Amino acid sequence: MLIKSSEKLRELTGSFYANADFSRIETIIKGVEEEITNIIGRKMMACLEEESEGKPGTVDIVTEDDNSRHVGSVDVTVDNEGNVLFNGYSPYGLQVRAEGDTLYISNAKALVSCQQAIAYMATMRYYRLNDISHEDMGRKVKIDKENEARPFEWQLARDDRAHLEEYYRALDRLVGALDNDPRFQQTDTWKRRASLIVKGAETLTWLTGVEASPWLYMRLIPFLAESQRFVEKAYGQHFTADDFHTFENTDTLTYAAQMAVALGAVALMGRRTSLQALPYGLMKLFESDGGGNRKEAAALERLDDYLKHLSKEQHYWMNEMKQLRDQAAGLETATHLQMPENDPQNKFMRV
Repeated sequence: MLIKSSEKLRELTGSFYANADFSRIETIIKGVEEEITNIIGRKMMACLEEESEGKPGTVDIVTEDDNSRHVGSVDVTVDNEGNVLFNGYSPYGLQVRAEGDTLYISNAKALVSCQQAIAYMATMRYYRLNDISHEDMGRKVKIDKENEARPFEWQLARDDRAHLEEYYRALDRLVGALDNDPRFQQTDTWKRRASLIVKGAETLTWLTGVEASPWLYMRLIPFLAESQRFVEKAYGQHFTADDFHTFENTDTLTYAAQMAVALGAVALMGRRTSLQALPYGLMKLFESDGGGNRKEAAALERLDDYLKHLSKEQHYWMNEMKQLRDQAAGLETATHLQMPENDPQNKFMRV
């Protein structure tokens, strides 16, 4: 476990009582830790557990016939001062030393971010379970009526949102800290990104305007893959991810293809994922001000309109992609009309 005491929870959240009985929340912490393990991988979580005990993680360096050394896709070199360089640069946020063919890596930022994510989600679930006292004679509410008062529902909801926001922010920091960690780059989650033309959270933000969130990008990876397969079919032959790089010029074929993939992925996620389970960066898009001190989830009609708008924009950028593809091939410009959605309320003619 990354958190082993009430004092540590107090340090991470600032609200949990340091003298509280840790055994009452220990099971919840284990459950949240398992959920985050499913995100970053069991090997990466094991490395963070070792670091929490003061032991740096280790990874083997592979030496090729030409004496080049690498860990996964990261080239490893040592400068004259003994500093380890990844792809020619000092690894940001990592403490690294090399001994023979072994790298010793400490990622303090990832460790603290992971602990914070666990702490905020675990304490929120703990508070929810203890709003009402559970006893052998049933459920009861115990309040000192002279000095205490039950919070209103909107206050509880706002407190839950605050905990969820901190949880998602901590996940963003965790994924961001792991991005340049060669141990994380060997996981299946990282390898799935290699075939995508939308390579990271920064590119996703540039394309869609959604708040920059590494965690949101990770959640979108399967939807990006599905959306890209759809765009590949529309593009035709000779579509390879290696040919598409990040350009900020809106007149390029790359930009049009990336826009089509990104917008389609966000629309797919919005349709298939419960709003309560959406990452914070995307969840904010679907919140509306309910007045007073509360916010409400958008009505289904508003959500449906938003997703339809994304789909229309995706079709527009697919059309732009095809035109730019034909221009690059020296062909005459043609307009590729997309078939309208089969809406029974909006037919071209009635019989």
